[in-house]
Amino acid sequence: MTNPVLLGLAAGAAGTAAMTISTTAEMRLRGRPPSQAPADSIERLTGWAPDSTAGRERLGTVAHAAFGTVLDLVRGAIGALGLRELAASAVFLPVAWAPDLAVVPALGAADPPWRWGAAELTLSAWHHVVYVAAAGVAHEALKD
Repeated sequence: MTNPVLLGLAAGAAGTAAMTISTTAEMRLRGRPPSQAPADSIERLTGWAPDSTAGRERLGTVAHAAFGTVLDLVRGAIGALGLRELAASAVFLPVAWAPDLAVVPALGAADPPWRWGAAELTLSAWHHVVYVAAAGVAHEALKD
């Protein structure tokens, strides 16, 4: 794929799908509900809130999918600097994790990471490593 924007979006979609699988499996194993942070963040940014629980869940799903897909454009830019896959993904990991660690807490949609506890911090790190790894594999598979 020669178009770097399309490559980034496709790889971001792959990373988002992998992260969704990872998160869904973890939620089922732990018996926890889905995070409200994506929907809460959109509501805080736009001032608009769905009028039902199902609407909030759809908003959260759409926000997660859209952001994960678009965020990988940054990974594409990192790759365009000439970094090979492992190095590019290592540089991209803190960028990919920054929304959970900084942006969402700054919006007041989640506690800051120092209040999460070791287990939650470790799980968040794991899910973001899954996202970055899957996106990296997709970048390698799809590039020319």
